[in-house]
Amino acid sequence: MRVTMVLSSLAAASALIVGALPAAADSRDIDSLGVPFQQCVASAPDIAVPAQAGSSLNDGAFPHICGVNMPQQGPLQASTGEWIMFRVGDQELTLANCQSFETNVTVSFALDGKPVDVNHLPCQLTPDGTMWRTDYRFLSHPLSPGVYVVTATFTDSGGSFTFTRNLTVIPQG
Repeated sequence: MRVTMVLSSLAAASALIVGALPAAADSRDIDSLGVPFQQCVASAPDIAVPAQAGSSLNDGAFPHICGVNMPQQGPLQASTGEWIMFRVGDQELTLANCQSFETNVTVSFALDGKPVDVNHLPCQLTPDGTMWRTDYRFLSHPLSPGVYVVTATFTDSGGSFTFTRNLTVIPQG
């Protein structure tokens, strides 16, 4: 009985700690390249992404979400209350080349120097059907106001390359 109470208390405390971390991963999948996102910039309106019932493409609704395409340049800004999808990937003309990239390259993310879980989307045709794309993503819970440093690192047998981006989060409203 005491062991059960201790384990229950530890589980509850762990859940509170994980839920309090700004970089905690979310269990809702967004596993399609076709799910639209606005870039996290000051001029972009807050948008919502509804759940796609009966589909695994987006099994959770997001009241406010924006995206950060790591290679894209320019100042990044999100609002408190906004989920943030950080992403980077590779695009190839053939499925074989896309799969070769997946096999030979490792991608990792960090938020303020702390590693975060990466969601990998295997090679799939782009929505326009012209290219094969693989994506590596990190979905962040809404962040508190401040400036955050996000990195995406590509590593292969020849070494590594890191994209670094700053994201400013401002109070919503």
